Amino acid sequence: MSPYISPLFGLAMSSSVLLISSSTHWVFVWLGLELGTLAFIPMLAWWHSSLEVEATVKYFIIQAMAAAVFFFGGLVMTSTEYISGLSQFVGNFGEVLIMFSIIMKLGLVPFHYWVVDVAQGLNYLPGMVLLTWQKVPGLMVLVQLVSMQNGLILLIFGALSAFWGGLGGLGQTQMRKLLAFSSIAHLGWLVSGCVVGAMLGSMYFILYVVLSIPVFVFLYILNNTHLNQVRASLVSNPVAAMVVGAGFLSLAGLPPFMGFFGKWLVLTWLLNNFLVGGAVALVVGALVSLFYYLRVSYMCMVILGPQQIMVSLSWRKGFMGSLLGGLVVLNLLGLLLVGGISSLPK
Repeated sequence: MSPYISPLFGLAMSSSVLLISSSTHWVFVWLGLELGTLAFIPMLAWWHSSLEVEATVKYFIIQAMAAAVFFFGGLVMTSTEYISGLSQFVGNFGEVLIMFSIIMKLGLVPFHYWVVDVAQGLNYLPGMVLLTWQKVPGLMVLVQLVSMQNGLILLIFGALSAFWGGLGGLGQTQMRKLLAFSSIAHLGWLVSGCVVGAMLGSMYFILYVVLSIPVFVFLYILNNTHLNQVRASLVSNPVAAMVVGAGFLSLAGLPPFMGFFGKWLVLTWLLNNFLVGGAVALVVGALVSLFYYLRVSYMCMVILGPQQIMVSLSWRKGFMGSLLGGLVVLNLLGLLLVGGISSLPK
């Protein structure tokens, strides 16, 4: 594919977000979602390997099925506002169908298996876009659908995603699968934050993207897929070892890392709205997922770190040293932000 065409696909993906945010009818929302999907599909198979083509086909099938459910939900919502006997539990049935189609597009539990399979077959860079930017259109639609009944359903799915994202990554040694399960777990926190408020969900999403990008970029530079391969590559690259280790600790949400700030915000708002059950479920899921985060961070910062520092100190100098310092400081701002916001007047 010509490199001159890729900016057009990026422009189309950005235009889809603008179309969804400015739409007042479900048809234009559906068009925005499909525009973003069709613009992203050529980027999935950029390197034309067999695994990427297979992942692209899987992604297209799931997105097409979700689009069909979305369109059917829109037709139901147009033809009738309520279906007797069901509306008292779930509200507008058309909105519920649309919500389930967005859940399928995002990859929330129980529609999460395609995320792991697709991420496993992709390169790190399109995988990064899949697990970050491609969530934006669906999340914008979910925020508009939040109501009393729908909000409870989304909280349940968010708690299940946070727990299952941690449970599914326990036995994984493939780095791309680990990142996929990590994304599923964070998506549970993100959806729970969106139920409480759109601003809270936006803040958590921005934090997740900022913390994920360095991890994806350095793993792309190393070009390794298995945990043992990454370990062998990090021996000769201390900068990548420190960034990946700090990035995984931050994604785990441990203080004083930046990821702790996002999870603290979500838990605080859930408790302020008396959603104690959802907060407890999210904490349990975070504790389960902590195992594989600590496994990677221990390998990078405890086992490999002292050996690298003793053999070579040249990595402290120059541009890479400044980059390392900036990324580590960025990951260590969590407690400062928590303390600063806590001291503000209520």
